Amino acid sequence: MRLFVYGVLMKELARGHAAQLIATLGPGQRAVARGALYAVGRESEGGCYPILLHDPAGPKVHGFVHEATAVDWAAMDAFENAHEGPDAEYVRRAIDVTLADGTRTSAFAYCYARAVPPGAEAIPGGSFAAWLSETGRTAFT
Repeated sequence: MRLFVYGVLMKELARGHAAQLIATLGPGQRAVARGALYAVGRESEGGCYPILLHDPAGPKVHGFVHEATAVDWAAMDAFENAHEGPDAEYVRRAIDVTLADGTRTSAFAYCYARAVPPGAEAIPGGSFAAWLSETGRTAFT
């Protein structure tokens, strides 16, 4: 199976425990999913992180797809607080993604499982990394 990453699990942004979780992943391929992307958190809280509300008819969300055969899914799910319970922050779902060469495939993605929190900021253009660069904000570590 593949993994679509769009935020703090991207190699360029991953720090600390997130970097350890993705250490077994290769370089990946640029890809897009569809949905709404928001930033949550503040600098005083250790930075911000993105939430994806998957919507097959939504705008593009930019990220990377990795082959994920060596991923420790239990550890990844725990990091993302992803499970099927009512207090889950994320759910891991197989979604359609499109690779940079136009190939469509399926990949797991961590999709936000709650209502958009107050104070969340929409990320125009659907790229968390570009938004961080443009706003001078930092990713959660």
